[in-house]
Amino acid sequence: MADPDSFDPVEHADERRKALGDGDVTEYADGTIEQKEHGSMDASLVPKGKDHPEQGPCVPEHDHLDPDVESHPGSEHPKGKTGSEA
Repeated sequence: MADPDSFDPVEHADERRKALGDGDVTEYADGTIEQKEHGSMDASLVPKGKDHPEQGPCVPEHDHLDPDVESHPGSEHPKGKTGSEA
C-alpha cells in the first residue's frame, strides 16, 4: 500500500509552481503587469499599454445612444397589443 504522505497536494503544487518559473506575466512594484510571449503567441499579440496614459481611463461618450441597447428618454416603445387592438 502507498504511503499516505507521498502525495501531499501542497508539495505537489509547489513543485508545479517551480516548474512554471515566473509564469506568463511580470508584476512590477508600481502594480503594472506585463504579459510575456508564450506558446503560439508572438510579440504582436501581447497587449500593450495605452497610447496616452496621461489621459486617464477610457470614458464612454455619454451623448451616444445605441439604439439596439438603450431607449431614448421620453420615447415609448410598444410593449404588445392591448385588448382593443386584438
